[in-house]
Amino acid sequence: MHARISDNPTVPVRENWLLLIPLALAGFVLIGGMLVSLTVYTAVMQARFGWNETELGAGPVALLLGMSVANLAVGPAMQRLGVRAIFAGGCLVAAAGWAAAGSVTQLWQFMVAMGLAGFGGGAATIVPGIAVITSAFRKNRGLAIALFIGSCALASSAMPIFTAYLIETVGWRTAFRIVGMAGVLLCPLLVRFLPGTLSIGQHDECIDPGDAARRPRTAALRLPAFWILTAALTVSQLCMNGVLFNIVAFLRKNGLTDSAAVDLYSLTNFMSLPGLLIGGLLSDRVSAHRLLPAIVAVQALGTFALLGIGHQGALGLFATIGFVVFWGGVAGLPSQSASLLLGELVGPQSFASLLGIVFTINGFVGALAPVLTGWLHDVSGSYVLPFGLFAACLLAAALACRLGSMSQPNSMHA
Repeated sequence: MHARISDNPTVPVRENWLLLIPLALAGFVLIGGMLVSLTVYTAVMQARFGWNETELGAGPVALLLGMSVANLAVGPAMQRLGVRAIFAGGCLVAAAGWAAAGSVTQLWQFMVAMGLAGFGGGAATIVPGIAVITSAFRKNRGLAIALFIGSCALASSAMPIFTAYLIETVGWRTAFRIVGMAGVLLCPLLVRFLPGTLSIGQHDECIDPGDAARRPRTAALRLPAFWILTAALTVSQLCMNGVLFNIVAFLRKNGLTDSAAVDLYSLTNFMSLPGLLIGGLLSDRVSAHRLLPAIVAVQALGTFALLGIGHQGALGLFATIGFVVFWGGVAGLPSQSASLLLGELVGPQSFASLLGIVFTINGFVGALAPVLTGWLHDVSGSYVLPFGLFAACLLAAALACRLGSMSQPNSMHA
């Protein structure tokens, strides 16, 4: 099961697809069961504690901030402590935070629990998972990352429905504890089947093996394309989080029952599976700097479609279809495409640490989205203002990507 990379870069690398299984399991529990399902919990907790829309976003903000802190530290930590230790430790911290959320009685307690869960989830999901795949794959790297994020998308589709059933059956407090226990049980599998260390730079021909890791990292931080990439992904994440953590409440306010809102939310998440498969296949054949602007533009179209949901007749129907297909279809692609583009820009030696920096920036800014969305809703009285603003920002980000200095992604290696 361990990814074995030849010490000789001229020897073909045998890509180990089974490596995706433990990463997918981590995604199911920590992304699907925790991050994406949080909106199902908070919808119930809002009624229990009487939170307004701004307070409703406090827990998700704490979780996203915790993930952002973990993203910054996880790259260097994987080099020092090893892959297995980081994944197992992250799972334990996430499980502890999630189980503790089942005992909260005040908002600040909930925020602390979510901060712990977010830190653990960040240390054991997207950033370290992409780093592991990048070190173990070459020819099919884009497809492998897409399948990994696709497993998280599948979890995002299935787990909110399961969470809603679990809350209805045993209550939200017990549901928190059950999912937390699942995180604990996941640890032995990750320790057993993940590689011990990353194999950095041994099978990428674009980087001189003698180059120091600090040199490409320093150069990347001076490259305009790096900051354009970071800004585009940050805007995308901010706008995605604004929808993600408010969509169930939005759908309920637009006439859907609780079960119908969760079902539509899950269907939308499920649509990212074919989107990721198509995007993964394309990204191994088309440069990521061409795909990223198109992906962000489609996300803008899907976000704009939200404004029509709840209307009677054809407008409401087409708006719902547009949101499910466009927003759901590209939900996982910005991270996948941006990660590949970052790999083109900086190469493998400093990829993990720079990926952590990018995800930390977009994570901290994106963490503001739930509270920002709630505040804009409270100010305007509806979700038209926040969702319309998000769609406009996404269009601007897509244009910046298209017109920016990412047209020469290999400039780092010149």
